[in-house]
Amino acid sequence: MKKLMYIGLSVIACSAIANISMANELEEVIVTSSLIDASANEISNPLHIVNGESISRDAAQSIGSLIDGLAGVSSSDFGAAVGQPVIRGLSGSRVKVLNNGKVVRDISSLGPDHSNEIDLGHLEQIEIVRGPSSLLYANGAIGGIVNIVDNTIAKQDIESFKFNVGAGYEDGNSGKTGNASFAENIGGINVSSSVQYSNLGNYAIPEGAVTEEHEGEEHEGEEHDHDANTLENSDFAKTGFKLGLSKVEDWGYVGLSYADSSSTYGIPFHGEHHDHCEEHPDDCEVPVGGGDPVLKEGIEEEEEEEEERIFSTTDSKTVNFEGSYNFNSSFVNSAEYYIRDTEYVLAEQHAEEEHPEEEEEHDEGTVFRNDSLELGLNLDIGNDQKIAFNVSEEEFSIDGKEKFLELTVSDELMLGYFLSHDLSFAHFDFGIRHDQIERKSVAGNYDDNLTSFSTALSRELSDNLNVNFGVSSVQKAPSAMELFVNGPHLATQRFEKGNATLSPEKANNIDLSFNTAIAGFDANLSLYKNSISNYIYQYDTEDKDEETGLVISEYRQQDAIFKGYELEISRSIALKNGNLAVSLARDYVDAQFKQGGYIPRSVPARNILNLNYKANNGLDLLVSIKDVQKQSKVAADEDDHEDDTGTENDDPHDHGETPTDGFQWVNLSLSKEIKTSDTEVLKVSFFAKNLLNKVARNHSSFVKEEVPLPGRNIGIKANYSF
Repeated sequence: MKKLMYIGLSVIACSAIANISMANELEEVIVTSSLIDASANEISNPLHIVNGESISRDAAQSIGSLIDGLAGVSSSDFGAAVGQPVIRGLSGSRVKVLNNGKVVRDISSLGPDHSNEIDLGHLEQIEIVRGPSSLLYANGAIGGIVNIVDNTIAKQDIESFKFNVGAGYEDGNSGKTGNASFAENIGGINVSSSVQYSNLGNYAIPEGAVTEEHEGEEHEGEEHDHDANTLENSDFAKTGFKLGLSKVEDWGYVGLSYADSSSTYGIPFHGEHHDHCEEHPDDCEVPVGGGDPVLKEGIEEEEEEEEERIFSTTDSKTVNFEGSYNFNSSFVNSAEYYIRDTEYVLAEQHAEEEHPEEEEEHDEGTVFRNDSLELGLNLDIGNDQKIAFNVSEEEFSIDGKEKFLELTVSDELMLGYFLSHDLSFAHFDFGIRHDQIERKSVAGNYDDNLTSFSTALSRELSDNLNVNFGVSSVQKAPSAMELFVNGPHLATQRFEKGNATLSPEKANNIDLSFNTAIAGFDANLSLYKNSISNYIYQYDTEDKDEETGLVISEYRQQDAIFKGYELEISRSIALKNGNLAVSLARDYVDAQFKQGGYIPRSVPARNILNLNYKANNGLDLLVSIKDVQKQSKVAADEDDHEDDTGTENDDPHDHGETPTDGFQWVNLSLSKEIKTSDTEVLKVSFFAKNLLNKVARNHSSFVKEEVPLPGRNIGIKANYSF
């Protein structure tokens, strides 16, 4: 694999030189970084496209929470810094996060307490995608992909100097944010750069959001000094820097970028508490009438060690070299290529609460690393056809206190073919890819060949009605975590054990959608059924690890079915001084194992109402109301349900889930654009998140009880550009 990568690097480097030498021989070709290319119809059925301007004036959030208000899309949170995207009930390694069409190589798949490494500086838009195009950009994306699009490498010449500077404040976490960016063409070279900064304290929570039983182990007569107005250890700080250079000519473009981001965030819950009665059962007894064990009379509990702050620091460095070359030949129209190198480090550390200045000196922690190198080549062979080639090498390693995964090296090779074509009766999209995946570890080896395909037909039945029908079969290899993990994973309060004999997941999906416009209303309805063979999940056994006392949780497989819908009705109303857009959406997912029982942490049904008023004078008001319904379809002991034959399962399984109450979440944003000259603009934005200050818990979160969602957060941002 390494030899193949070196050969590919050489080929791409030679291609770049050829680009420059043939600059005057070919006509101009315009290429965009986005998956959405209006001139080529590269993608079928994006779920959503979110413009960068609306994100830049919002609160500083994780990628999951930024898109959580979209139909069919939600977030699995672990405090303010962590929000992993969930698409149609699927998350983790089943949803790929991309930057400009390239997979973000971090360690978010190794645990729910690890953030997606995303820098939102110089952002143009966020795309949430399903269908054939998801096969082009990522393997195993059973749920879909989330693509972060920026313009760090300009693919068209920058026409004029652009500069933007902004700052913001949030009262819900005493947070400060800042950003700056510029773009200019200097001597024929496009130069783009951006910096991002955020420093957020512990976030506010509504009264009663953290109940006494979840504040920590307490004993009779003890007082607890927990601040009921904030969630301890939920702070978050992040800085990011990006620089891009590009050269655009008639033959295409070639560009180079460097991105460096770092963060520090508290882990608001970590399963490291050891109860005295668990460690010393002989010192305790069960009270008369039952209940939890208590200390015997005359025995004093050991003096507690000074409380520790548990936090993570991350450092990510990415170098990206890419370009496009227009051949205009009879066989190949154009070629897009890239090389991407990423070094990512996350250190989970411990420090005494009363001495935070000792954080950097505290050596008791765990260091996660992901070093990756990836190259890709996409050939446009005409008639809306593409051939794609991708090869990558990724190395995971963990050292230190919580070493639950040995060094694992993953090699992946992909060859794909993609077609978009207008037939006499419908528009036809088709994609097929073959992946060769190998994972090596001292715990075992995994080697498999996977083939996935996706096809879609869309037709305009009338002037006001479009229909789209899609069928796909996508295979996903088990992750390194699922195969080889073996050790205490304190964030999930489990001693996790992988299974090196796991088979690939295979998701057979049917999707039917309708788009119509009637009497001034636009309506979109999507229905889907996703049957997943060999669905991988964690099985909590009845055994506990002797050393840690944690429940032993094993990765196992059985067939699962995800089915649901998204319905959205909207209308635009012209008013005297502006325009009012109203939309009402509902999404629903039913996720069950085929033999019976609900899948753990299934997302609940939601209703989403948006009111957006845009005045002619530049005023923009958005009110969003999200009604999250109670989730009572919880994973339970498998003995509590029967399979399709009417007999009880003999495989006991208890995920320890409890129902989660519903809640209403109201967000508001108000922005005003003020032109100070023909080229200078000042934008002032006011926002309020969870305006009603509701107690809210995310059922898809591993720590929904201990880590509630933030309370009311009011903030202001200002951006000045010229």
